[in-house]
Amino acid sequence: MAEFERIGYRGVTYKAHTDVAGVVTASGKSAVIGLGVTLVADGKVGFGGATGSRLLGRICQYEDDGYVTVQDCGYCTMIGEATACPAAGDWVLVNNEGKLIASKSGTDAVPTNAQAISVNATTKEVVARIS
Repeated sequence: MAEFERIGYRGVTYKAHTDVAGVVTASGKSAVIGLGVTLVADGKVGFGGATGSRLLGRICQYEDDGYVTVQDCGYCTMIGEATACPAAGDWVLVNNEGKLIASKSGTDAVPTNAQAISVNATTKEVVARIS
């Protein structure tokens, strides 16, 4: 399989919403690294809704002050939701666990244009392009 990881990478700092901070409190910082987030308030990111929200990017780092570095552009590997994992070519959204799901309409993924490029059906790893 072709290697896409970090091509076009851009990292931006945002404040973590309480849903992200709650996972860190319960399971540690490493539990949120690699999860997807959406913009939930002014300069604040959190997990999406149960039926999916626009993917802003992937958490790359969680800091002690409650800020996160989010990759909001480029190619990255994320985890797809076990029962609704997208297929290659699908437009993707982020659910309330920070996992990728397929967009039902395609228009709900706009303007992020997040798309699954490659999917491992066994591990549910999704290579996504975020633009």
